[in-house]
Amino acid sequence: MAGKKVWVTWMPMGEKASKPDQVMKALDTYGLQLGGAHWVDDLEKMAWYELGTTLLETGKADLWLIAGTEGDLKSTRNRYALSLVTAMLREVRGPGFPIFCLGLDHAPDAATMPVLTRGFHFLSATDPSWPAKILASFAKQAKTEPWDFRLNATGHPFIGQWFEVGPREGEWQGVMFGVGGEGKISHHLVGPRGQLPEKSILEYPAQGIKAEVKGVEFTAWSVQNKIGSQDSYYVRVDGFPKTVMFGGHPGTDQAEVTVLDLS
Repeated sequence: MAGKKVWVTWMPMGEKASKPDQVMKALDTYGLQLGGAHWVDDLEKMAWYELGTTLLETGKADLWLIAGTEGDLKSTRNRYALSLVTAMLREVRGPGFPIFCLGLDHAPDAATMPVLTRGFHFLSATDPSWPAKILASFAKQAKTEPWDFRLNATGHPFIGQWFEVGPREGEWQGVMFGVGGEGKISHHLVGPRGQLPEKSILEYPAQGIKAEVKGVEFTAWSVQNKIGSQDSYYVRVDGFPKTVMFGGHPGTDQAEVTVLDLS
């Protein structure tokens, strides 16, 4: 599998933090092409989006490896950013794109991670066979089923942070998106899938809808536009909501919603 490209995101920061030398050396032994960068904790400037766009380039990465300590992976800021990068990758590069998470001082537990990141392949640096497991993933990629919804994210200091949602198949007779915890919806649009529109015609838009799901209070916006597999509902969110929910319009028989914790 020589020639396969691995992008390493190194999370530990600070003068006393461990360095990536040993991890990179272990991977280099297997003839993998290595690239990567230190993790940037800057939700305010949406640094996660730059990382996501880098990983979307097929010439940069065939696999993403996140290396972090237990503290790094417990940080709500880090977890939020990891969730959004994962949404970008799953939507554009598909559910089969391999993502590994290497615990530098612990064995990460998928059950303790946000929903979108539970599909990572979790490894521990204390297991000497961890590099071989990464190599093996190229020989036999695990089959991963796509989510039955589409979720993507875009972020830039000038345009803000946008979530994109829609059905993978079929059609929603209207759509709703809500945030729970810190975060506030400030704008919404409907347009073609994968392309944030400059403007759109919204059918019966509503704002400030209050809903409680699984004990969490959400504030949601909605429209009654029909959203098919090639259409998307775009919602600009200020701040960093701990949880989001989205799905069919509450006034239809498709009112089931998906709830995702992001951090």
